[in-house]
Amino acid sequence: MVAVLAPPASRTHQITLSSVKTGIRYQVIELETGEVPGYGMLSPRDKPVVINVRGASELRSSAVEHLRVKIDGVPFPIPASVTGAMHVALPDALTGSPAAGAIPGPKKNP
Repeated sequence: MVAVLAPPASRTHQITLSSVKTGIRYQVIELETGEVPGYGMLSPRDKPVVINVRGASELRSSAVEHLRVKIDGVPFPIPASVTGAMHVALPDALTGSPAAGAIPGPKKNP
């Protein structure tokens, strides 16, 4: 009998989406599991959508160039040449460090 080890669970990441154009469809797919933790439509007046994912994910949109994306609170620039589906690679929390600014530093006394 051979034991099959499951991959270690990584830290949950937050993908925040907002739109600069009306009626932009989006879908976030976790690549390892195929789960779809986020799906819908955004407009500029909508509140930003926060989606929790684990590991590498793919962002698909009807017009990805009109979305504003943040990963763990850090702006993720979308290249001007990208339209449609886009792969959003997130670091493995077991080997990578958290995003800059995610851990508050010590407060300075005046």
